Amino acid sequence: MYYLVIILFGVGWILLSIVKNYISTKSPISHKYLNHGIISVPAQKCSNFSKYNQFLNSCQFDVYNSWKVRVYSTSSLKDKDESSDDQFIPAAIYEDASSMQKAILKDNAGKAGIYMLTNKLTGDIYVGQSIDLRKRFLNYFNLSYLNRRNELIICRAIIKYGYSKFSVTILEYCDKCDLDIREQHYFDTLNPKYNIQKIAGGSSKGLILSEETKNKISKALKGIYVGEKAYWYGRTMSDATKEIMSSNRKGELNPLYGKSHSEETKELMRQKALGRKHSEETKLLMSSKRGNPVNIYEKCSSEGYKLIGSFVSARRAGKFLGISGSTILRHMKSGMVFKDRYKFSSK
Repeated sequence: MYYLVIILFGVGWILLSIVKNYISTKSPISHKYLNHGIISVPAQKCSNFSKYNQFLNSCQFDVYNSWKVRVYSTSSLKDKDESSDDQFIPAAIYEDASSMQKAILKDNAGKAGIYMLTNKLTGDIYVGQSIDLRKRFLNYFNLSYLNRRNELIICRAIIKYGYSKFSVTILEYCDKCDLDIREQHYFDTLNPKYNIQKIAGGSSKGLILSEETKNKISKALKGIYVGEKAYWYGRTMSDATKEIMSSNRKGELNPLYGKSHSEETKELMRQKALGRKHSEETKLLMSSKRGNPVNIYEKCSSEGYKLIGSFVSARRAGKFLGISGSTILRHMKSGMVFKDRYKFSSK
């Protein structure tokens, strides 16, 4: 019993010392039991990123039916800038964006860095930066966000292929002030296909697209967001919202305030309107909004004048009697009885 107590005390002291004095940056190869199923790979020099991917693919991992590779490196950001392009080791790789969402969000909370999304079917990649990677990935895992930003190729690709067909790579963690420099480095090195604009810190808003690119985007989205998939399908605005929208576009706030269309623009608008056919329901709605309501009264010998019809416009009332709308408006304004038989009123 005495020797057993001595051995137990000695082993316990060794384990506590290891846990207490463990420093990941000085121990690139960590014991598997200390990492709880996370595979650690020592930093090594690779000629390019494709060779590193081949190295990872050659390894057989099976940890809880999903795996993640973390790479530890003792090189600082300054060393990375001064070193050659041979040093190209990502900070973390998540092979399945679908099954590893929780790990991706948990590991990257509050961290700034450069990330890469890889389509495992086509090999196409997207490179981006964020001052908080967790918030950025929360957007990617939100389908409504992807639908709102469908002008981005990566958003359309995620919707098309699904999360399980994408892997997430943290190329590196860095300070917020270094994000643009490091992102531009990866733009130049990897030439990501999914990135529309390959200028670090830039935005796709205000980007002038070529006609070829516009046609490709139009063709890809044609017939997708229609009917029930349309954004405003089944939605209505409150009167308060309509009033706010109206007040924000009145007077000088109106984008066309003080402007006029050129003759060329007017001709284009006229050509576009030619041949346009409205449904009867649309015509009736337009008449009710724009026209003058007309009631037709017919003279009866015994009862005086009797209401025989109500119409949303003078044109429709004239069509009913086989006369022009201007004739009805003229008699309604003067109060004259048409052919000593019909009387018109807006009330």
